Amino acid sequence: MEKGKDFLLRSNGKKHTMVPIRLFEKPENMKLFSSQLGWRIFQEFYKPSCPIDVAKKLGVHEQKVYYYTNKFKKAKLIREVKSEPRHGTIAKFYQIKDFAFGLRMDKVPVESELKIHSPVHVKSLEPFIFDGDLNAKIIVGSPDPHGPWKARASDSCCAIDFALFIGAFTRGKQVPNYKLDTEVREKDLKGNLILFGGPTVNMVTRKINKELPIFFEVKRDLRRIRSELSGKIYNDDECGLVEIVDNPWDKKGKVLILAGKRFHGTRSAVLAWVKHMEKIMKGNKSNPKIIAKVVRGYDMNGDGIIDDVEILE
Repeated sequence: MEKGKDFLLRSNGKKHTMVPIRLFEKPENMKLFSSQLGWRIFQEFYKPSCPIDVAKKLGVHEQKVYYYTNKFKKAKLIREVKSEPRHGTIAKFYQIKDFAFGLRMDKVPVESELKIHSPVHVKSLEPFIFDGDLNAKIIVGSPDPHGPWKARASDSCCAIDFALFIGAFTRGKQVPNYKLDTEVREKDLKGNLILFGGPTVNMVTRKINKELPIFFEVKRDLRRIRSELSGKIYNDDECGLVEIVDNPWDKKGKVLILAGKRFHGTRSAVLAWVKHMEKIMKGNKSNPKIIAKVVRGYDMNGDGIIDDVEILE
């Protein structure tokens, strides 16, 4: 019987990969794989496949394929992923749930255990990452002059650090993963969004800025961060904000904003997400139910680059 979610960790000395693994506690639970034919049939479901197509490919009788397919379904080794009309009937397609299998010993010597400490729990990244895939649109400011302030976004490069961080939790196969704010149309605002940059450089941030619990005040040359939660105002260029709010264009979506007064502020916001995401997810000090933080970055080694961050509220 499966308990929780387990992974098979493989390493060639240079690269580490993790594959979901189904662990059995009793050897008899693996008897479905003792048949050479059953194993061949099972492997054909590595991608969505119909039993009839599998039978034709392997050159075996359909009934044998359906026999094993039903066994695999009952053991929850495969799942139905889609169906389509075919020759007056409905053809069902199935796919493997886990791609590695093993037996779990009742007792494991302590010296044989490998403990892997993750800086965040994958669950905390939902809904922006779901089932190993990026489940959001990343929107960065255009580097060309645009918007009321004719500003050029220079903080989009901060998204690289963010991408490297979330890449550890995704398969990273879909491309492209981002859009410039000047390319965004109404249909692009559906689902989950990740916004980089404040309202002067990212026009999507500008659209929702005044609706945020912590927002930017921008008046001529005045730029500062105001918190409706604590009543405080932050003027330092190294200050930024990290917030997760409901998507005003899609009731089912969420919006993650990482932005600063200027470049250093946005870098501080990204650094706070990477280093202290669990603290961020605990909510604001004034109202823990609202995920909204003000952060301040510091250049600890004096090289002009923000390398440490403090959560202010």
